[in-house]
Amino acid sequence: MTKSVTRLSTAQYQALEKGLLTYCATTVFTYAGQSYTTSQVLALIAALLNVKIAVAPAKATWLAAVQAADEAEAADGEIVRGIRDLIALMFKNAPATLAALDIAPRKPRAPLSAEERVAANAKMAATRKARGITGKKQKALVTGNVTGVTIVPITSTATAPAATGPVVPPVGQTGTGGAPHS
Repeated sequence: MTKSVTRLSTAQYQALEKGLLTYCATTVFTYAGQSYTTSQVLALIAALLNVKIAVAPAKATWLAAVQAADEAEAADGEIVRGIRDLIALMFKNAPATLAALDIAPRKPRAPLSAEERVAANAKMAATRKARGITGKKQKALVTGNVTGVTIVPITSTATAPAATGPVVPPVGQTGTGGAPHS
C-alpha cells in the first residue's frame, strides 16, 4: 500500500521559502538521518516550485487539446463511424479483412426456439385481431401483450396433447367459419 502524500500548495511553498530566509537563514536541518543547510532546502523548494508552476500551463494545454479532440469527434465522428459500419457490411464475409481494420464481426442473430416462435406467432395474431380492419394511424395506436397462452412442447411423434389455453386460429381465419379478415 502506498503512503499518502500531503501536497503543499504553491503559496505554501513560497511562504516557506520566504520564512526560511527570514527566520532560519543559518540553520542546519536533520531529516531522516541526513543534514540539510538552509540553502540546500531553498534549492529543493525552488525545484519543487518550478515543477509545480509548470503544471498549470501544461494542464491548460492538455484541457485545450482534449476539448479540440471532443469538438472534432462531435463534428466528424458520426461520419467516420457510419463509414466504418459500411465497411463492416462490405467485408462481413471476410474476417481477416475485418480483423486488419480492427472491426469485430457482427454476431449472427440467434434463431428463436420453437416455444418463442409459437409465442411470437400468437402475439402477432392477437395483435391483428385486436386491431381489426383499421387505417395505418389507428393500427399504430393499438398495442398489448398476449395473455393466457400455454405452450405445450411436443416430445414424441405420438398424438400431441391438446392445448390447455385458448386456440388461436391461423392468420386469415376468424375461427368461427366465417370469411377471412384481410
